[in-house]
Amino acid sequence: GSATPEPAPAPAPAPPSAPQAAPDANAWTARLASLKASLEAATQGLGVTIEQTADNQLHVVLPSDRSFDVGRAIIKRDMAGVLDKVAEGLRSATRASILIVGHTDSTGSEPLNERLSQSRANNARSYLVSRGLPADIVSTEGRGSSEPVAENDTAANRAQNRRVELFVKDKE
Repeated sequence: GSATPEPAPAPAPAPPSAPQAAPDANAWTARLASLKASLEAATQGLGVTIEQTADNQLHVVLPSDRSFDVGRAIIKRDMAGVLDKVAEGLRSATRASILIVGHTDSTGSEPLNERLSQSRANNARSYLVSRGLPADIVSTEGRGSSEPVAENDTAANRAQNRRVELFVKDKE
């Protein structure tokens, strides 16, 4: 008689998110530098600004002129393309947490701007999650018109203030 071969044992399931020792700061700094390089490569020519902050976060500013129309939180087609590249670059950042901050120009009332900036951040988050980022690592804030990067005196300057910023940091 012929013996049938035993099936290979199934791999043991991973323990449910066992707490891991926090990586040392140097490991995160190296990972951040690598992430920054991959994001820069992915978004080259798209007007994205990426910098490493003094407190060891990655600060990503999406191009304002491509982001949102006045009074709207709908992601423009150009920004969707940028967010695709950002999602691609961040998918490997499994030990990171991401904060998305929405901003507006100073037109309209501040209560309206607060809601609008939160909607912009939420829409960017939803888009990134739809592109594969884990929802539990992405949070949002709306800051209205309280943090302008330009005067709100011309249409071009107001466009710069309608933006979304991402802050990527080590999960603590």
